[in-house]
Amino acid sequence: MNNAGNRLLAGVLLAGLATMATAEQEVRFSGSAESLDSGEIVYTEHHRQTGECRDGFWAPREHEVTYRSPEGETIAEKTLDYGDTPSRPSFTLEDQRFGERMQVNNPDDGPVRIRYRASNGDKSSYRIKAPDNGVIDAGFEVMVRQNWETLVEDGDTVRIEFLVPTRGEFYAFKAEPAEMEPLEGKHVFRISVAGWVSSWFVDPLHLAFNDERQLTDFHGLTNILKNPEDNHRAHIRYDHESAPGCR
Repeated sequence: MNNAGNRLLAGVLLAGLATMATAEQEVRFSGSAESLDSGEIVYTEHHRQTGECRDGFWAPREHEVTYRSPEGETIAEKTLDYGDTPSRPSFTLEDQRFGERMQVNNPDDGPVRIRYRASNGDKSSYRIKAPDNGVIDAGFEVMVRQNWETLVEDGDTVRIEFLVPTRGEFYAFKAEPAEMEPLEGKHVFRISVAGWVSSWFVDPLHLAFNDERQLTDFHGLTNILKNPEDNHRAHIRYDHESAPGCR
């Protein structure tokens, strides 16, 4: 084969490898939520996420979550679209038991749009601009992976603006390395308010990850209703059925 043929073959092989590197993958994992108040399992989570390995890191695209009662009945469902800003995904969460519905749309070229229907039927809507360090819902996991060196290797704090959709505002929070004995993951992070904020949230959240940067634990206030007025406080332990070939 002449040099031109070799170059052509090499180009075809490299294009094939690039396609393989960005091929869509699917990961599945589940979680079991143990109430911090009663110690009982109050619900389970079942996750299906699609995405790709991009520059050696996992970049989610779409995410489906089914929440089930201990008896196996579906109690809530959530879908997420990570778009071009994985730390600020659009999402819809609907609780079939109480009629609560939250829809957050984060378009690439406009403000974040929020529509909320509370369990009592009251409706509200907001349009707000997302800050550069803004984080929405499960985008926090993406933010941790994006700042892994800062949080894990340097042991430093990362400042974020976390969306509280029921209030239609981003609030200042900080993520920092921490220790918490009940959590099983090797790397534990505490998420706490960075400044004054109303009493809607007092206790910090704790999340833990393994060396593969997979979420293993969540500890704190969840997004699932315990009753029409209050959300569950729980320790959620995650089990990963499959994983991408990257971090």
